[in-house]
Amino acid sequence: MSVQSELASALHAGSCLIDTLSTPQTQLKSALIQRLQNYYSCLGSSSTLNDFATLENVQIRTADEALVVVEKVQRLLSTNAPDTGAPLLGTRDLNQLRVLLSITFRWGVDPLLSHVISSWPSTSSSTVPGAKIIDLTSAPEDYHHLANLVTRQLTLVFPLGIHGNTSSTLIAEVILQRHLPDILKPAISLGWLPKSLAVDTMTPLDDIRPLIMRLMAMLPPVESIVALGSVISSTNLVPHIRRTCGYLMSKQLLRPEGVKGLCAAVFGDSEDADDIQLDKLQHISRVLITVPAGMKPKDYFSIILPRLIDLLQENRNPAYRRAAAFALSQMLAVKNGTAARIIQLQFHDLFLYTYPDTEETDVTIVLGNLTTLLTNSDPSPELISTLLSPIVRPLYGLFFHLDSIRTSDPELKEMVRGLLMTWSRITSSSEAIDILWTIFDDEGGQWHTDLEGGVRRGPSVPALASTKLSLFTPETLKKADEAGELDPTANILDLYPEPRHLAVFLQSMNRDDILSQFLVKLLEGYRDNKNSEDGNPVRTLLYLQLIMQLQITISDSSKSAGLFSKPSQILTFIKQALEAAVSTRPKPNNQKKKISLAEEFQISDLRLSPQNEEDPEVSDGDSDDDLSDSEAFTADNEMEETSITLLLSVLEANENLSARTEPILNDIFELLEPRVNHSPSSVRSVAREARMVMTARLALGDDNVPRNNYVDTQADSPLEIYQKALKFLQDPILPVRAHGLLLLRQLASASTDSAKMDPALVPAVLEIFVQAIQDDDSYIFLNGVQGLAALVDNYDRSILKRLVYDYTKHLDGLEAGNMTQQDVDTRIRLGEALSMVIRRCGETLGAAGNVIIPPLLRVVRSRTAPTTLRTSSLSLLADCQNTYALAVLPYLLDLAEGMIDLLQVETTSTDNTITTKSEGRKSTMDDHPTSTNTKFPPLRRAALHFLTLLIRGTTKEIHESSASVGDNARLSAGLTKRMRITLGYISNTDDDMLVRVMAREALEDLAQLEWAKLTI
Repeated sequence: MSVQSELASALHAGSCLIDTLSTPQTQLKSALIQRLQNYYSCLGSSSTLNDFATLENVQIRTADEALVVVEKVQRLLSTNAPDTGAPLLGTRDLNQLRVLLSITFRWGVDPLLSHVISSWPSTSSSTVPGAKIIDLTSAPEDYHHLANLVTRQLTLVFPLGIHGNTSSTLIAEVILQRHLPDILKPAISLGWLPKSLAVDTMTPLDDIRPLIMRLMAMLPPVESIVALGSVISSTNLVPHIRRTCGYLMSKQLLRPEGVKGLCAAVFGDSEDADDIQLDKLQHISRVLITVPAGMKPKDYFSIILPRLIDLLQENRNPAYRRAAAFALSQMLAVKNGTAARIIQLQFHDLFLYTYPDTEETDVTIVLGNLTTLLTNSDPSPELISTLLSPIVRPLYGLFFHLDSIRTSDPELKEMVRGLLMTWSRITSSSEAIDILWTIFDDEGGQWHTDLEGGVRRGPSVPALASTKLSLFTPETLKKADEAGELDPTANILDLYPEPRHLAVFLQSMNRDDILSQFLVKLLEGYRDNKNSEDGNPVRTLLYLQLIMQLQITISDSSKSAGLFSKPSQILTFIKQALEAAVSTRPKPNNQKKKISLAEEFQISDLRLSPQNEEDPEVSDGDSDDDLSDSEAFTADNEMEETSITLLLSVLEANENLSARTEPILNDIFELLEPRVNHSPSSVRSVAREARMVMTARLALGDDNVPRNNYVDTQADSPLEIYQKALKFLQDPILPVRAHGLLLLRQLASASTDSAKMDPALVPAVLEIFVQAIQDDDSYIFLNGVQGLAALVDNYDRSILKRLVYDYTKHLDGLEAGNMTQQDVDTRIRLGEALSMVIRRCGETLGAAGNVIIPPLLRVVRSRTAPTTLRTSSLSLLADCQNTYALAVLPYLLDLAEGMIDLLQVETTSTDNTITTKSEGRKSTMDDHPTSTNTKFPPLRRAALHFLTLLIRGTTKEIHESSASVGDNARLSAGLTKRMRITLGYISNTDDDMLVRVMAREALEDLAQLEWAKLTI
């Protein structure tokens, strides 16, 4: 007989096992016995089964014979020469082989494995839902039968053993594509059987271990991880299976594509970055953080983390980038952990150290990874500080280098600037000052740019003698003038950091507190370095130029008011600088007794031209040669002029600043008196102006001060937090905007009276949160949801009416049919806020029940509302019932009858779904969130869940109260009968399995309700 004839005969025999053309049988067992008889007749033998055999035995025999047919076809296909022309198998034949393979697993492997697992001591006592009574005396026989099936199935893939080639037939391809979890589950169960479970009649199948290991190595990691996850979820109660799957999954993660395979297994290929669920991100993070047993954390993370960081460059799958960023942020949250140290080493090494073999593209890649990590992770100040604070100094050096080169990459420069701005707006002022001060210890000229625009950090190159200090000729003088080198603020000594650039950078940070404190520290550094014997004159000159540049920058912008809004620290420095200058100069002989500003001047005594000062002015004019004009302008005078000029800037920025609000101004006023009479002209003029301004401020008194102006003694008052949050919310950078919303949420959640905001601000905050829930970013809209719930809890309860109205408005009319997905998403998020409010209400829900329940009931009854919102409304009603059942009691009968009506009308029988599935994948509510199709299963599930809660609540009320059975608060006998009929029909005919299960649970609760009525 030819190969083609044998193949046709085998396929014909196999078709008898899955005969679908014969007359349908009412019972499965009789149909299977008839098919086996036809199968044996086709082979020329007789069947040994009779009607006394159990259904399971008949199914196992069918699986055995199906495997025999598949093996015969595999053998014939393997012996067929590749050049025989047309293929031996058609589409119908291939479908038949797929069905036969499914039979071998579903009717053969699965029941036998269930018997074997139930016979093991660790799992035999566990209760499995729907499990049957199993005869444990046949366990050895079932074990060997199962071992035979698994070995033969693996032979279909590895016909030549562990060292041979794998089969290239369609049968092996079907097994690997469709039945990988089915073959892994028994193979792992028997191949890795521990000694504690092994007996003489059930020994481990050591021969299949190498086959499984080779199978795992030859498959892509994503397929192996998905299959292992399926095995774990189906056999979670068996310790050694769970442990072995974890070991094999760790092996897959350590493969080159293991991390990407894990993401592909969790998300799939079509996951949208905006719809990623948090539990998926947390699952990937937990898997990656868990170190395999027997492996050192350092070795594990050294393999995993570079691949995880490479995922940040994944452009085709944004979900992978989001998962990698989330996992890295979770690892960095563990302070001084092994993973955190390795991550910081990966990101910081190229910036902190110089390597001669570093490529120019490496720095660009690291900067891109840093930006992607911060963009795709939650805006945490700790995360941003951990990643950026150690490299702020080299980042600024790189920023200055790119600014100095006209041909630098603008995208790279903007990336560096964005990182610096993000860090500056999140970090605390004290930390920012300490880190920015280290820029003075950095060395310029360490960044180099190649011809293609790449940058790298290399060793410092000794600077040649500057040509700017050479003698000018007429030609060089003209060129220097055109280049701006003769400008008084020009950096002729090539100082680093370049004063003008650093001043502009500090001003662009938009952090007045940092700029103010940095200026004070800069003045102190200039004073200390100047007065020190070992002071560096170049550093002193650098400080002085930077102070001048900051003054120019501030005067040219509108930042002076914010910079000097809290002048206490600056005034303290001014006083110290003036005192230090006084201590180093001799006191004049005609010095008068010191009198404080408040004691010397009174409002009634002020005159524009006092008579008693005419002689001193003449004396000053006569002795002009002995005073300031003839004195040398020393470094002390320079410091005095700088301090007094700064004082004038502070007074100009704070119109209400005076000695009454800041007593330290009395001391400064006294220290200015010697400067008016015994200082160079430049110092004398500014000192006189400062004294005049301070005197005028004191003369104004309290009557002219605006009534609404006050001095806030609290460092971070609710109003300041509110204003800071509003400023952050207007920032174009997403992490900063999210941080502002977080501040508002914390302000709304404050419980103490001192931390609460003014009730007048609540409407504005409410509108901000309502706008926030419409944002696409998950962190922002989740904060908006929590903020709305906090407003209801801590402030006016009328906000609840606003939320309910916004959630239910226009859903019972024709406008509901024009809703977009954004409208549905917004209302769903409002529903999340309402759910949080309802759960927090407790017994106080009774007072708000009439506000919440009737509008929700109208949404459920609306035929024009999207099914998604009707389902959400049912969930909110269920929350009301769970929180406080008495609030639902007035509406109990209407709600119960409404749920029964909904279930009767919207149920879908199984017959209707057969044609639907044959046409393609069945559409779901997630695919059409705005659809009004009421046949989606989630609507029936929500209705069943709510009805079950109503039944349970009524049962509980019957047990707890002594009222009569006919009380209106309980369900009538007619209604319970209608419930029983409806639920019984749904539990048997509905096309959704979960709906059927929930209907059965509702029937059980209904039976308990009827029993409770009988026992009253």
